[in-house]
Amino acid sequence: MEGVPILRRNRVDGWVGIAVAITLTLVLVAFGGALLLRHGPSRPSVGGAVDRFRASGATPGDRVAMQPRPGVYVYAGTGDEHLSFLSTGQSQAGSLPGTVTPGADGCWTFAVEYNSFHRQTWSRCLTDGRLVEPGGTTDQKFDFGLFSQSEHTDVVCNPPTMLFAPAFEAGHTGPVRCRGRSHTTNTEMIQRGRVTFVGRTSVQVGRTRVPALHYRQDFAITGGQHGSSHEAVWLAAADGLPLREERTIRVVSPAPAPINEVTYREHGAWRLTSLTPQT
Repeated sequence: MEGVPILRRNRVDGWVGIAVAITLTLVLVAFGGALLLRHGPSRPSVGGAVDRFRASGATPGDRVAMQPRPGVYVYAGTGDEHLSFLSTGQSQAGSLPGTVTPGADGCWTFAVEYNSFHRQTWSRCLTDGRLVEPGGTTDQKFDFGLFSQSEHTDVVCNPPTMLFAPAFEAGHTGPVRCRGRSHTTNTEMIQRGRVTFVGRTSVQVGRTRVPALHYRQDFAITGGQHGSSHEAVWLAAADGLPLREERTIRVVSPAPAPINEVTYREHGAWRLTSLTPQT
């Protein structure tokens, strides 16, 4: 009789062990299935960007000071973006379309497609002889196999970030004060930091050495997300055409338990390959 409780206890432990094993097996099968079903983004389509530019009805029009010729430019991209959840990585390498679309009141939009899942835009304007950046947008998606998650964020800078003024000398700094809002998660983030005019230089584009304006933006991210962003940008001195960019971004976002938080990292660069846009 003394062995009965031990036998019962061992049988209970045995069923618990089997249940745990089944649960772990199902988790591993689901995880493995997710990895098998997961597919990353394709390389961005330059032809598709040209088709969208034509469909937008944008035309070259009259040249405007510090506004590039409208059309689709091609950039050579390197780098990647990485999400800690399921160790999800996506490439930013290859030929990247960069589209310049004219707007009103001396403003224009520049959009880069890093891959078929990731597109970013910047709005820039010439105001009182100064080149400013009022904000931009980011559209991004990650595919986890069993499900995918898309994100659209609008960023507004108030006042607009001043990138360049004729009186700027090398080392000039100014504030970055922007607020981003996710339309997907309805969360906000705040960007605070400095923009530094590094100086005048030049960038090689094909066989042409193009006079350029070099500046940096370094800012911290707080609010619903937290992290930092560091970007170096080179614009054509004649018309503000983006010639080159290098960036490092790290953002931590909250997530439900037991994950608790997800870290996003991006490290990449792009450089213009031709001064002639496709229209």
